[in-house]
Amino acid sequence: MNHATTDAATTQSLKDQLLDHEYDGIREFDNPTPGWWHAIFLGTVLFSLLYWAIFSFSPMAPSPEKEVARRQQAEVKKIFGSMGELQNDAPTLKKMMADDKFMGIAQGWFSGNCASCHGADGGGINGVNLCDDNYKNVKKIEDIFNVITNGANVGAMPPQGTRYSQNERVLLAAYVAHLRGSKPATPKAAEGEVIAPWQ
Repeated sequence: MNHATTDAATTQSLKDQLLDHEYDGIREFDNPTPGWWHAIFLGTVLFSLLYWAIFSFSPMAPSPEKEVARRQQAEVKKIFGSMGELQNDAPTLKKMMADDKFMGIAQGWFSGNCASCHGADGGGINGVNLCDDNYKNVKKIEDIFNVITNGANVGAMPPQGTRYSQNERVLLAAYVAHLRGSKPATPKAAEGEVIAPWQ
């Protein structure tokens, strides 16, 4: 086979690989992607569907909210570890109320668990206004802890005794007491009886 015949065969072979369409005198080769490329592409699609299903619907999947809560719990345990168990008495509650660091921690718990009923600023939505001087189930500052622990109003305020530790409930009670006298944006009408200022 001479050189001219070889060139002709090569040219014909190349023409057979060209696609039919042409644009501006340019034609493309028909070079399909290899099988391994298709396998990788299909694998990424299947992985993305599995990833989406797990992280959208599985209760065991990690989430930023769970990670923040876990770190916050670890930090609180570290802080409370040096304090021992806090007692529900007026001096302890007043001490916690005066500590900005503890009030900041309690505000996070309040915002995440209590604000849906009592409002982010404590002014009340379907729960009572915590910022005025009227109370339904509280006569003295220590009663706030009891309401948090045991609930009130025939379950409208659910008990939190098993959800939060003793120290956490004391801290939440101090935060609620701390809200008294503040000015919420849209306060709910007063409910219950006016009680004396915290001793």
